[in-house]
Amino acid sequence: MQAEQAKNFSSSYLVNNLVNPVRFYDAVQKIPPKAIIIEIAPHGLMRALLKRSLHAESDCLSLMSRKESDNLHYFLSNIGQLYTLGLRLDLKKLYPPIEYPVGTGTPMLSPGIKWDHSKEWVVPSWEEFLPESSIYSTTIGKWMI
Repeated sequence: MQAEQAKNFSSSYLVNNLVNPVRFYDAVQKIPPKAIIIEIAPHGLMRALLKRSLHAESDCLSLMSRKESDNLHYFLSNIGQLYTLGLRLDLKKLYPPIEYPVGTGTPMLSPGIKWDHSKEWVVPSWEEFLPESSIYSTTIGKWMI
């Protein structure tokens, strides 16, 4: 009967959750070691409890915190933490897609780059880095094969 109630979000489902005990510890024990747990909630209330209940090698992150003044920064910091934990994230989904050609009002990068031409530098050619015993002949300019 409980599995059937869980399929539909109804008043009986809510009443069932309110009158029956939560078996949180039993569920946490089924989380494997070295797991990454992401708490998706308006505030990471369960994070401290999870850290105490999980294996030492596991990591627990929350994506929001009501104590933070800048939740966007908090969210992106935790996304960065996921990356450092080894998850490969598709960060392109955080930004709107670029449609080409870009609009006429789009700022370009090139005006922001200023080259300093006040000094001249000698740039050696790649042949000058070859040892004398190289199989490349500089006089002919061909590889001796």
